[in-house]
Amino acid sequence: MDLKKNFEAFASFDLRGSHGLSHDPMPLRDEENGHGTKCAGEVAMEANNSYCGVGIAFNARVGGIRLLDGKVTDSMEATSLTFNNDFIDMYVCCWGPRDDGQEMAGPGMLAQKALRLGTQKGRGGKGSIFVWASGNGGLMNDHCGADGYVNSVFSIAIGAATHTGKPAFFSEPCPAVMAVTLTGDALPLVTVSNIGDGCVNHFAGTSSAAPIAAGILALVLEANSVGGHGVCVCCSSLLLMSNGARALVLYLSCHASPVSPAWP
Repeated sequence: MDLKKNFEAFASFDLRGSHGLSHDPMPLRDEENGHGTKCAGEVAMEANNSYCGVGIAFNARVGGIRLLDGKVTDSMEATSLTFNNDFIDMYVCCWGPRDDGQEMAGPGMLAQKALRLGTQKGRGGKGSIFVWASGNGGLMNDHCGADGYVNSVFSIAIGAATHTGKPAFFSEPCPAVMAVTLTGDALPLVTVSNIGDGCVNHFAGTSSAAPIAAGILALVLEANSVGGHGVCVCCSSLLLMSNGARALVLYLSCHASPVSPAWP
């Protein structure tokens, strides 16, 4: 309900459609498939909707790409990361190898090329922005240095912090993490829309942290827009360069708890 107004079909694609490809990314209606809807809600729930809450960039247009509901190939990943990339400004990705502390994996040849070409040529030459969740394997002593998606030079890797300013217990550390955002681990800090009726007020994990960062960057894009277009996530008339987005994250980030040994 609170995403309907800001949903953008031209930023959406179903790579798993049993009846052919389509612009309808609606997943199967069960709790396990509500992950992307919650992420989208953090970014773009419309203002004054009187339903669940309001997104950080409530003027943004947001879409979904159905990719993960089954076996995924390198070609499918590359397609999703370059889909309509002269129209979509930013891709928020909360997936990668298993967070079990035992697996090392990264993008295949085609996905690597997609990330490079998107950053260099997407968004009308200004460069697609890829925001990536650092991973939730903290309790398993997982390290996002083993995740080639997070470690890509073309990604903005985002971890999670608690309301105390300390690293969330699940958030994976590594030098690739450029910033952290606030997300709940024990407290209900985030309220978002769900795939069914009702709202969710406990959405933890770096999958919650990365869309918050994306929403903030979307506000920057909106403020920097040309000709009053204003829409941020799925619009092509914006000026912030991809490298500039990474530089801005570094410039605006600070140590939430400088004395904590968990922060590099």
